[in-house]
Amino acid sequence: MAILLNNNGYGNEAWRKELSTQAPEYIVREFGEQIDPDEIDYALVWNHPKEDLLNYPNLKAVFSLGAGAEHFTGETELPDVPIVLLSDPAVAKDMAAYALYWILMFHRKFRVYEEQQTDAIWYRHSIVPTSDFKVGILGLGKIGTEIATRISDFGYSVSGWDRKRCELPGIENFEGEQSIGSFLGANDVIINCLPLTNDTCGFMNSDRFNQMRKGARFLNLSRGAIIVEEDLLGSIDNGHIAGATLDAFTCEPLAPDHRFWHHPNINVTPHMSGATFASSALRLIVENIHRIEKGEPAFPLFDRTLGY
Repeated sequence: MAILLNNNGYGNEAWRKELSTQAPEYIVREFGEQIDPDEIDYALVWNHPKEDLLNYPNLKAVFSLGAGAEHFTGETELPDVPIVLLSDPAVAKDMAAYALYWILMFHRKFRVYEEQQTDAIWYRHSIVPTSDFKVGILGLGKIGTEIATRISDFGYSVSGWDRKRCELPGIENFEGEQSIGSFLGANDVIINCLPLTNDTCGFMNSDRFNQMRKGARFLNLSRGAIIVEEDLLGSIDNGHIAGATLDAFTCEPLAPDHRFWHHPNINVTPHMSGATFASSALRLIVENIHRIEKGEPAFPLFDRTLGY
């Protein structure tokens, strides 16, 4: 019995070490080494060549090693086995902490105070009460729900938008295309947690940035291709929105000459808002392998129709 491992160059050694502890009954074969296709039972992959997954006749399931599913979409055929997404609560909690940090920065004006300290300026800026500072979560999947809940628990006024109805205690729900303008215009900060699909590629364009409240800020924790970059820059440069914090980009790593790096109203982080740790992620993966071996369904499954 063997597992195919390909984390696209990110810490394969850590995954191998954890697999030896949590699933010692399986041999680990790294993509790129000599492999007997017949021995592979499970594939643990991220950004793996999809056509290669058709080469393993005894494959029982494919597991994603990161959040998101866009690397399973496209025209290339996929094997007729379950494709299991990674839904690690540890990742969602990290992303919620990242989001809360920036909410505090925006609301409490900490960046302004950093600048004042340089010039020894003692001046206290007025702010609205925490309950009056409005945060909107765009996309209420597992990560969006975790972020919405954590920020709400901290006392902020939180609303969420999704294509379908989502009931979250204490969080105002906006549902469907007809409500997107009202949602965008109601909040001081919009946090993007949408999955990248054919429907969401370019979702945040000039029309939608213009629907945001004047002076609001935009925070992207999802995928760069959901944003039309030039439209975001245009909306910031014309003064409609105050700025953006971006953790994901259409092309990564972000090119050194990209305008985002040096724009005074844009914060850039290198896709680090929620790290995937082999120890916690593999607990979920190994539990799912045990389910499959017992003839039980794994979860959460990639929906080939929806693309996530």
